[in-house]
Amino acid sequence: MPKVSEQHKEDRRAEILAAARRCFVRNGFHRTSMQDVFAEAGLSAGAVYRYFPKKEDLIVGVAAQNLDRVAGVLRSVLSETENERRVGAVLAKLLEAVLDQHRDNQLATIAVVVWSEALRDRALAEQLEAAARTMTGDLAALVRDRQQAGSWTGAPAGDLAQVLLSILPGFLFNLALLGPSGVAGFPDAVRALWPE
Repeated sequence: MPKVSEQHKEDRRAEILAAARRCFVRNGFHRTSMQDVFAEAGLSAGAVYRYFPKKEDLIVGVAAQNLDRVAGVLRSVLSETENERRVGAVLAKLLEAVLDQHRDNQLATIAVVVWSEALRDRALAEQLEAAARTMTGDLAALVRDRQQAGSWTGAPAGDLAQVLLSILPGFLFNLALLGPSGVAGFPDAVRALWPE
């Protein structure tokens, strides 16, 4: 019997997670059954259970993907705007990039579902906390630059970064509830709040 390649395993795992994501977006975590995921993926129970022995493993997998996407968007925006010192411009670009990701894979919808699940699942809450610490650290570098230029002195860079980062969950929540047209003005509003 031929050995299954690592790439095939990764592809199959991604395929199952994509199917689970679609089910979770439609029905939420608790109203999605493993049978729903089997049907959505077009795979047998054994094929899915080989990668994800229980539904909680699918939830953790989808949550990890979502967190990676959000953190990746933030890192990408900070890298692209490395020479931009206007915090409002950087945050606006972040919101625009998140909106693009949401259009592709319902990023905001999954974020809201993950947050609610994290209230009852300590392991998931710890994942969210770790991601928030990492993203706050990434954003703190931008704040330190502003502080070195003489602005935003009076509070530690990490605290200011945490406050700025809190805009992202609010944006994601509104995006999940209102859709892209309901948050279309947010990037310009952020630019107006922090024009310098």
